[in-house]
Amino acid sequence: MSDKYQKRIAFGYNRGPANQIEIHQAQALVVKLLFEYYTEGFSIRNIAEKLESHGIPSPYNKPKWGTQTIANILSYERYVGDDDYPAIIDRELYDRVQEIRKSYSK
Repeated sequence: MSDKYQKRIAFGYNRGPANQIEIHQAQALVVKLLFEYYTEGFSIRNIAEKLESHGIPSPYNKPKWGTQTIANILSYERYVGDDDYPAIIDRELYDRVQEIRKSYSK
Protein backbone atom coordinates (compact mmCIF):
# COMPACT_ATOMS: atom_id res chain seq x y z
CA MET A 1 0.00 0.00 0.00
CA SER A 2 1.29 3.46 -0.86
CA ASP A 3 2.22 5.74 2.03
CA LYS A 4 -0.15 8.41 0.77
CA TYR A 5 -2.98 6.33 2.22
CA GLN A 6 -1.45 5.88 5.66
CA LYS A 7 -3.47 7.31 8.52
CA ARG A 8 -0.74 9.44 10.10
CA ILE A 9 1.58 11.44 7.94
CA ALA A 10 4.87 13.05 8.89
CA PHE A 11 5.13 16.37 10.72
CA GLY A 12 5.53 19.08 8.09
CA TYR A 13 2.86 17.67 5.80
CA ASN A 14 -0.92 17.50 5.55
CA ARG A 15 -3.46 15.98 3.18
CA GLY A 16 -4.73 17.99 0.28
CA PRO A 17 -7.60 17.38 -2.10
CA ALA A 18 -7.71 13.88 -3.55
CA ASN A 19 -5.80 12.66 -0.46
CA GLN A 20 -2.36 13.68 -1.79
CA ILE A 21 0.30 14.75 0.68
CA GLU A 22 1.15 18.45 0.66
CA ILE A 23 3.56 20.62 2.59
CA HIS A 24 2.12 22.21 5.74
CA GLN A 25 3.91 25.56 5.46
CA ALA A 26 4.14 26.45 9.17
CA GLN A 27 5.30 22.99 10.19
CA ALA A 28 7.74 22.83 7.27
CA LEU A 29 9.41 25.98 8.59
CA VAL A 30 9.90 24.22 11.92
CA VAL A 31 11.38 21.17 10.16
CA LYS A 32 13.85 23.43 8.32
CA LEU A 33 14.74 25.17 11.59
CA LEU A 34 15.48 21.84 13.27
CA PHE A 35 17.89 20.84 10.51
CA GLU A 36 19.52 24.26 10.35
CA TYR A 37 19.94 24.57 14.13
CA TYR A 38 21.54 21.14 14.22
CA THR A 39 24.06 22.02 11.53
CA GLU A 40 24.84 25.23 13.46
CA GLY A 41 25.98 23.12 16.41
CA PHE A 42 22.89 23.13 18.63
CA SER A 43 22.32 19.89 20.53
CA ILE A 44 18.94 18.20 20.29
CA ARG A 45 18.19 19.35 23.87
CA ASN A 46 19.18 22.94 22.95
CA ILE A 47 16.90 22.80 19.93
CA ALA A 48 13.99 21.63 22.11
CA GLU A 49 14.60 24.47 24.55
CA LYS A 50 14.82 27.02 21.73
CA LEU A 51 11.52 25.87 20.18
CA GLU A 52 9.81 25.84 23.57
CA SER A 53 11.06 29.34 24.41
CA HIS A 54 9.55 30.60 21.15
CA GLY A 55 6.23 28.88 21.95
CA ILE A 56 6.42 26.54 18.94
CA PRO A 57 4.22 23.50 19.65
CA SER A 58 5.49 19.97 19.13
CA PRO A 59 4.03 17.65 16.47
CA TYR A 60 1.60 16.51 19.19
CA ASN A 61 0.55 20.13 19.76
CA LYS A 62 2.22 20.19 23.19
CA PRO A 63 4.39 23.03 24.55
CA LYS A 64 7.27 20.62 25.29
CA TRP A 65 9.44 18.99 22.64
CA GLY A 66 10.82 15.52 23.30
CA THR A 67 14.41 14.88 22.28
CA GLN A 68 13.37 11.61 20.62
CA THR A 69 10.78 13.49 18.53
CA ILE A 70 13.49 15.84 17.29
CA ALA A 71 15.90 12.95 16.66
CA ASN A 72 13.20 11.19 14.63
CA ILE A 73 12.57 14.28 12.52
CA LEU A 74 16.30 14.73 11.91
CA SER A 75 16.58 11.13 10.71
CA TYR A 76 13.48 11.10 8.47
CA GLU A 77 14.77 10.93 4.90
CA ARG A 78 11.39 11.66 3.37
CA TYR A 79 11.95 15.37 4.06
CA VAL A 80 14.14 15.44 0.94
CA GLY A 81 11.12 14.28 -1.08
CA ASP A 82 10.06 11.07 -2.79
CA ASP A 83 7.16 9.76 -4.89
CA ASP A 84 4.59 10.52 -2.17
CA TYR A 85 6.15 13.36 -0.19
CA PRO A 86 7.27 16.73 -1.60
CA ALA A 87 10.69 17.99 -0.46
CA ILE A 88 10.95 20.30 2.54
CA ILE A 89 14.76 20.33 2.73
CA ASP A 90 17.44 19.62 0.18
CA ARG A 91 19.57 16.48 0.08
CA GLU A 92 22.73 18.40 1.00
CA LEU A 93 21.25 19.64 4.30
CA TYR A 94 19.87 16.20 5.15
CA ASP A 95 23.21 14.51 4.41
CA ARG A 96 25.11 17.10 6.47
CA VAL A 97 22.88 16.40 9.48
CA GLN A 98 23.36 12.64 9.09
CA GLU A 99 27.14 13.08 8.99
CA ILE A 100 27.06 15.16 12.18
CA ARG A 101 24.84 12.61 13.90
CA LYS A 102 27.13 9.78 12.81
CA SER A 103 30.19 11.64 14.16
CA TYR A 104 28.52 11.87 17.60
CA SER A 105 27.83 8.14 17.71
CA LYS A 106 31.50 7.19 17.26
